[in-house]
Amino acid sequence: MWGAGIIGFALVLGLWIHGFELASRGNADTITVTGSAKRRVEADLAKWNASFSRRTGAYDLKTGIVRSAADIEAIKKFVTGHGLPVESIIITPIQTESVYEYTSYGQTNNLTGYNVRQSVRVESENVDAIEKLGKDIAQLIDQGIISDYQNTEYFYTKITDLRPELFAEATKDAQVRAESIAQGTNARVGKLTSARTGVVQILPPNSLEVSDYGAYDTSTRQKEVTATVSVAFELK
Repeated sequence: MWGAGIIGFALVLGLWIHGFELASRGNADTITVTGSAKRRVEADLAKWNASFSRRTGAYDLKTGIVRSAADIEAIKKFVTGHGLPVESIIITPIQTESVYEYTSYGQTNNLTGYNVRQSVRVESENVDAIEKLGKDIAQLIDQGIISDYQNTEYFYTKITDLRPELFAEATKDAQVRAESIAQGTNARVGKLTSARTGVVQILPPNSLEVSDYGAYDTSTRQKEVTATVSVAFELK
């Protein structure tokens, strides 16, 4: 009987203490702040994209294809001449586009020729060499090889390794902000109760453009990577 009474008393006491703790937690005040961290990085991978075309007559399609193939060989020499391996060059299959006569009334069914087009992409970790391709495009123009468009894209491939570091720094920043807010009150910041990571923004330096879904700008070699964390702290 005494043993059963002691066990019952201990059980009731334990439940009371547990309930008190839950009530205390439920009534605890919290403060939620957003912390951020930013890191300047430099691209370690670049891509040069370009498209080249030749215009042919309605009965000269084969000649246009031959000339386009010759252009590609010249482009390969242009790329390898910048110290990039031929393996880094990706060439799409030839595409042909029919060209029809236009009059003041619009397009007719009269075939006047073809546009023979091929796209080239060069990808390498040698960012300097890729960047120089775009600057030296005049070397191809001098050979009569005119690009329809060209652009250079810059990427940072170590973002997966950088992301945890930024979130850790953003959490520390959130704690500092919470403590600054609490300084004007009688409360002090306690333990972290919850945290929610935000999206990562990869933008040109000093850019003010952000996106709710994250952003990845490829137009600049230098980049700023920003991460945010929404953190709730207990107030004591």
